[in-house]
Amino acid sequence: MNDRTSAGPVNSGSSGGFFTEPLRLAIGTLVAVTLFRLWYCTRIELVPDEAYYWLWSEHLAASYRDKGPAVAWTIALGTWLFGDTVFGIRFFAVVFSGGVGWQLFRLARRLYGDRTALWCLGLALIIPMFSVGSMLMTIDPLSVFSWAWAANLCWTALESRKTSHWAGLGLIIGFGFLAKFTNGLQLGCIALFLLWSKPHRSLFFSRQTVAMSAAFLVSIVPILYWNMQTGWVHAMALRSRSGVKESFGIHPGEFLQFVGGELAVISPLLAIGMAVAALGLLKRQPGDLRTRFLLTQFLPVAGIFLFFSLNKAGKENWPAPGLITGLILTVVFWRELVARVPAWRWAVWPALLIPLTMTVALHASDLLDLPARIEALSRSQRWLPLTRRDEDGPPLNLDPLRRAKGWADFAAHIQRARVQHDATILIGSHYSPASMMSFYLPDRPVTYLPKEAYGKSQFSLWPGYELTTNSRALYVAHSVRALPRTLTNDFPKCELIDDFYSLHQGRPMSRFRIFLCKRN
Repeated sequence: MNDRTSAGPVNSGSSGGFFTEPLRLAIGTLVAVTLFRLWYCTRIELVPDEAYYWLWSEHLAASYRDKGPAVAWTIALGTWLFGDTVFGIRFFAVVFSGGVGWQLFRLARRLYGDRTALWCLGLALIIPMFSVGSMLMTIDPLSVFSWAWAANLCWTALESRKTSHWAGLGLIIGFGFLAKFTNGLQLGCIALFLLWSKPHRSLFFSRQTVAMSAAFLVSIVPILYWNMQTGWVHAMALRSRSGVKESFGIHPGEFLQFVGGELAVISPLLAIGMAVAALGLLKRQPGDLRTRFLLTQFLPVAGIFLFFSLNKAGKENWPAPGLITGLILTVVFWRELVARVPAWRWAVWPALLIPLTMTVALHASDLLDLPARIEALSRSQRWLPLTRRDEDGPPLNLDPLRRAKGWADFAAHIQRARVQHDATILIGSHYSPASMMSFYLPDRPVTYLPKEAYGKSQFSLWPGYELTTNSRALYVAHSVRALPRTLTNDFPKCELIDDFYSLHQGRPMSRFRIFLCKRN
């Protein structure tokens, strides 16, 4: 096969039949890691987004204000199988994350052989964002799995040109879109490759791409139907999340914040190495169809979020789907470079050891009490201000998993106040405390937000609280400068009754205030 003129499979480095030793090693590693994650995922509490999505699964619908329906449907299946437990919520996150590793291994193996595929799999397992994210039931395990599966099927479709493969590709991309709207970019990535690849340019507008587009539209019918029913709420949500309210501005600080976040969740040297690999292969191998395919699945995603971060920094996980082919580009470039210039090993090994150390530290933070040790050392060496305090966390909280800790203690505070003051309505200042109250309180009560504009959050699409003359509510907030006017209109008498830090193993995590709100 000629790499520059064909999109067929490449088996350089592969050995023998299907069940090669590298393949058995990959499968064994994935099984072992998946079993470990199924155990470990129950050792940490939910993060607020997971509880929010769990609430969605309790109100099954064709879609939701912030995202498509896939995450809620998946949680509903998990809790139907295993109950409303942390394990039930996270089970399919772990399973889909295992699928991500398998699809990544398959794609790299088909393009570059067994050794490259094993390196890609190993790299994916040590990246902090993938490692920790693999155990949280957010939209990312579904989104990244769909992207990786679609990339594999796209390579098959390019080789076979079968209309059925292209239709299946549209369905898979559509499933990813039901989880995360970013997955819709994959259609544009494929179009870009078809335009860039002369042997495949005739497919740009053909029965194959028409079948792919039609299948994609069929798969996203639930979202289209829901938006028609709700007044296109997703358009409001996307505009809000993009950060572009009235005009697009250039804010270097926002850009640097986004880049810094990516360096942190991928690991600094590895993220830099990925950027170098993409640009290096673009310069050195522009005619290689494998390189073009991987670049068109990576650069558009990275480029779009870097562009929008010039105006407002996005979340670190937003470009996650593009990392699938980014990892393959990284391994291919640096393996070739080290083979030519062995001295580069001294740069590669630290780039691997840093994310590995970060991932191990994240998993063992409680066992080793790392945040407390770092805090004590920083105080003794005066690395950080001794009196630092903020509204969202206690002084000098260095625990990277803080958002997944302290919720049992949080619920205990709420429950005591609820019983003591005979409160029948529970209101959160944000979806985070409202969702956590609903999951962690013993009777799983219905919770609310203060009355807000239609479409501002998913809570605005659900029925609000009903008031009587004697209604008493608890209002739970992360921080309060002024109580919302809509709350004080309903409850003229509000008084602070508790101000506390939730605790995890005796250490403060997050600060909350509880107000008792009465009608008279």
